[in-house]
Amino acid sequence: SSLASEQRYLESTIHFLFEECKSVHNENTSVLRDRIRSLRREERREVVKQTRDGCSPLFLACKHGNVRVAELLITECDADIEQRGLYEVPEDRSVHCVTPLWSAAVSGNLAVVKLLIRFGANINALSDTGSTPVRSACYMTHVEIVQYLVEHGADITKANYNGGTCLINSVQSVTLCMYLISKGANVNARDIQDKTALHYAIQEHRLETTKLLLKHGADPFAKSRYGDDSLQLACLKGAHQIFEYLKNRISYSAERLAEAHELIGSTFLDEQNETRITILHWRLAHHIRQRESVYIEKKPVLPPREAFGNAVEFHTIAELDNIAADVDSMRIQSLLICERVLGIHHKDTLFRLMFRGASYADSLQFQRCIDLWCLALEVRVEKHSILHSETCVTAQAIVKLLLDQLDKYIHMMPNEIVDQDIPRFQDVYKVFRLLTRNINESRQYLTIRPVHRKQQENFDRMLKCITHLIYLLVTTANTDAKKQLVATAVTELVSSNIRSACTNDTLLHLSVSRLNVINSGYFSDDNNLTVIFPSLEVVELLLSCGADVNVRNESKSTPLHIASMPYNFNVRLVHALLEHGAHLDQPNKADDRPMNMISGNPGNEICLMNYISLKCLASTVITKYRIPYRNQVPKTLEMFVRQHEV
Repeated sequence: SSLASEQRYLESTIHFLFEECKSVHNENTSVLRDRIRSLRREERREVVKQTRDGCSPLFLACKHGNVRVAELLITECDADIEQRGLYEVPEDRSVHCVTPLWSAAVSGNLAVVKLLIRFGANINALSDTGSTPVRSACYMTHVEIVQYLVEHGADITKANYNGGTCLINSVQSVTLCMYLISKGANVNARDIQDKTALHYAIQEHRLETTKLLLKHGADPFAKSRYGDDSLQLACLKGAHQIFEYLKNRISYSAERLAEAHELIGSTFLDEQNETRITILHWRLAHHIRQRESVYIEKKPVLPPREAFGNAVEFHTIAELDNIAADVDSMRIQSLLICERVLGIHHKDTLFRLMFRGASYADSLQFQRCIDLWCLALEVRVEKHSILHSETCVTAQAIVKLLLDQLDKYIHMMPNEIVDQDIPRFQDVYKVFRLLTRNINESRQYLTIRPVHRKQQENFDRMLKCITHLIYLLVTTANTDAKKQLVATAVTELVSSNIRSACTNDTLLHLSVSRLNVINSGYFSDDNNLTVIFPSLEVVELLLSCGADVNVRNESKSTPLHIASMPYNFNVRLVHALLEHGAHLDQPNKADDRPMNMISGNPGNEICLMNYISLKCLASTVITKYRIPYRNQVPKTLEMFVRQHEV
């Protein structure tokens, strides 16, 4: 009874301690002190080691600024001042494993910071992302805490794992930047994107910070990983005041200034739909090109693109005036300018292609959207391969749009006028070839360690896109020549034996599964997914092109296993698989056999006995009772028997 009473008292003390640590007031500190002191020293140490939701009492006290409780835990309980806890950043809800000092610095609790430093806390302890307390305090603009930490030895040159420095984290505050520079911060230090503090000041439209950094030696010509220097970034972000300041402060060539006006004009059009300001900048650009003795040509000269309607850039004021009367022509001009100035591979060019395509889709100009998105996909496949997330997102968006257009066409009323909305075969075929052209090479990359889970998932999403494209090819191939083209392309793909990265599924596995759907963040109605699979047409095409009907995936399931599941079951599709030689009694890892799954389905109309051979029955008996058969049956039968093993 005495032990139970002590245990209850200890538990109530722990509960009281955690509640007091989370309180911003110190009303009950004396009560807590008395309860703590009533415990033996070793009990106190055990109490402060306890955690709730990943946080110790000391960590919570430091986070909430409860300095008196924090001091009590350190002095009376020997609390570990380096014991890490979980801190959730309010801005982005990200959770980090950090020290009490890091937590106090980010929370803005200067008194706690002073306490922890006084008791010897590691002033440069890193978070799970490699961020020091002082760097994170810079991000939160806690100037007094930053100054205190620096005065007591904090390293302001220490970057996090992404290369972000204290100065980069402080561009929102001129005062903080000035202080860090006075303490020796490198104004031209770069992060992993090759961006400097100046880049971040510009992209956040921080004019005064930009002035300060340039005054203290920041390099305005330093280029990021994407090739953006200060002037180009100001144009891309629409930072008009910084753009004007850079023009007046730095000597640029006439050609560079003309390109800058063209680019910032495009940004105002694409980002803010400011047609008047756009035309103003384009006029200024034209005058700059014209005021020299020889007109400054727009370089490089690019061939017309079908995706842009074979449009070309304006070269005279008259041409510009004509464009100004047509907003759509202006938008195409914007894309032409971005391609010439930035390059077709630049991330902002690709973003604007996707954005403009989405705008066309919103206004029901679907073919124009498909043209732009196909161009973006072509560039991304060339630049990044199909394993890159942006390539995957682009492919999913195009396939989803094509499927939606086909669905609308199929469900048209007989008296409705058929427009060009049905997806064109040439578009579907082009996307299919883009995704399958180097698919073997991409699959090989996934076997090279380290294997990245995200790339595996992207590859599997691409396979889903490819199966849906096969369905679209079958549906849109309306001539013998097109059907032959499809058969040749699919045969080539099937012969490569491509499988998914995570579950080792083949195209045939995917084509019999209802779970094979396309999600795309470019559409708001993704909750209403168009379910294409299981698809008898795709299955028959794959089988006619040489797909192995008894191939197994990671769980040793054949396509017939997948097709036999209740939510996938389709009598005609199961019958097609059986007609092509699918084995009814082949077990998977769980010893599930299609025979049992199909016979137990109330919707089954197939006479299964027509598809069972004595050879299959004999193999099942041999494996079931573990009868030795190796080197006792003809070699041609050994593999057949092995297929019936669990």
